[in-house]
Amino acid sequence: MNKRVIPKGNLIKETNYKRILQLIGKGEHLTKLDIAYTLKISIPTVTTNINDLKQEGIIEEVESDIYTGGRKPKIIKLIPNSRISIGMSISKYKVVVVFTNLLEETLLIKEHECERGELDEYIAQGKVLIQEGMNELNIEEDAILGVGISIPGTINQNLGVIEQTNMGYREISLEHIYNLFDSTIYIENEANLSLLAEKSLGKYEDGSNLLYIGINEGLGGGIFVNGDLFTGTSGRAGEFGRMHFRERETGKQYRVEDYISTHSLVQRYIEKTGNEIKGFSKFQELVQEKNKEAITILIEAIEVLLMTIYNLSMVLDIQKIIVGGKVGRFIKEEEEHLQNLMNQYDDVLGKLDLEIHFSDIRNTTAIGAGLLPIVDFYKINNENE
Repeated sequence: MNKRVIPKGNLIKETNYKRILQLIGKGEHLTKLDIAYTLKISIPTVTTNINDLKQEGIIEEVESDIYTGGRKPKIIKLIPNSRISIGMSISKYKVVVVFTNLLEETLLIKEHECERGELDEYIAQGKVLIQEGMNELNIEEDAILGVGISIPGTINQNLGVIEQTNMGYREISLEHIYNLFDSTIYIENEANLSLLAEKSLGKYEDGSNLLYIGINEGLGGGIFVNGDLFTGTSGRAGEFGRMHFRERETGKQYRVEDYISTHSLVQRYIEKTGNEIKGFSKFQELVQEKNKEAITILIEAIEVLLMTIYNLSMVLDIQKIIVGGKVGRFIKEEEEHLQNLMNQYDDVLGKLDLEIHFSDIRNTTAIGAGLLPIVDFYKINNENE
């Protein structure tokens, strides 16, 4: 399936089309006069673009409920399910697929538990979930904007490769993944997509500067500056988990994610106690059962997280921090330990006027992946594109 694109031959026409689409896409019910007044364009221009959008089945005109005498005005309404976006999240043990409409509403979430295999096998399972979801929702292929794919690793956009993932895959060509689909494909790092989802679902202001820290099997981050996702020169910005620090007592050097991730919390408990445990869920149980060793390890991890937040805030000058992922949600549940440490470090963190939000939103990587085609759908192309 080819992506539905407005021809770029007439930039002014395309710009007006997208501006009208953006305005209606906010879910507001407007008349043609409202649109012309808001966007400062002529009524004939509005009418031409509205007719194009109606022909493509994206909007409809209906009579207004408001009656002031005379003929009722017609209002322009978006048809939210006229176009559907799909997000696919791939992690070590699960594939999740999300279906999203033009109002960024989640219509369906499907998931499948996986055993370790090749990346192509995860994608093949994701494609099965996509087909099942399309059948359940009765979606035609022409209505699909595209598929966004979340990858748990480092993506070099300049070289067009997935450099490495926490699933063990390295140097995978993006072109290889594109060729597995007939749809328009978007590929992005999981932390960036989680930030995109948090920004949408959390209803943060469009111009907000936001910093997201996602803690799952590894620790990654996303950065929003002036309302835009910042990915750096090669698309690898936000690899906060690879930041190094040195233990004062031992002089040993560690990465941040060696202290705080699902994997590191489990491994540190095993090393400290000699007791084998399987999975992060068992570590959570131990903390909830007031196991002293598990609680100590969690507290040390939260300390490392708070110092990481402090350092990032000092470097980036961003005061609004969102912490998510499996570990982020668990820390939020363990409010007593978190609050004790926040009080302990108040003399340091308090001076920065930080807003630290621990999110309990799930499936943010898949939801964020599903937002990529929608963002692109509303985006006004630059003249040089």
